[in-house]
Amino acid sequence: MNWFVLLFFAWVGFGLEMALLPVFDAGASGVHPSVVLPLLVFVALHAPRKHALWCAIVLGISMDLLTPINHDNGGPVTLIGPYALGYLLAAQFIFSVRGMVIRRNPLTIAFLSLIASLIAEILVVALITIRSLAGDSIAWDAGDALMDHALSSVYTGVAALFLSFIFFALTPAFGFHTVIATRFARHIK
Repeated sequence: MNWFVLLFFAWVGFGLEMALLPVFDAGASGVHPSVVLPLLVFVALHAPRKHALWCAIVLGISMDLLTPINHDNGGPVTLIGPYALGYLLAAQFIFSVRGMVIRRNPLTIAFLSLIASLIAEILVVALITIRSLAGDSIAWDAGDALMDHALSSVYTGVAALFLSFIFFALTPAFGFHTVIATRFARHIK
């Protein structure tokens, strides 16, 4: 796997996600699609396990650094860990199903992005809720956050349908050279 290409596309993905956030926001509640999570799904479907896990950690820590949480006194708080663990769990889910899916199908990327986003966002909300219940004074409502993150996951699945065509066109640039065993087909080289 070519890490420079991955880091470049992650940088572009984070830039698009932060710059176009007001454009694609579905209301004032903060429901918006993710560009980075479909990239993680694409990498987890094609890369070796060790590379995909490191990719999940790097993308998760970057997402933690770019999405601060409001503190009760009005200032932002940066928590490192919730998205890193959420993306790691989402990558593990992709590993468990990647032998049973058609990797070159845009609907596969869209559906797995939706499910992986739900998994990651539920873990993120749970970890931040546990931290707020433990006495940290952050402005957090678990019910509203869970609803916003779940709707963002659906929105991410729709966006991943369109992003999958870009990822498939750029597959040779990523340099995936592994043999991944599939359950119902030949080995993919």
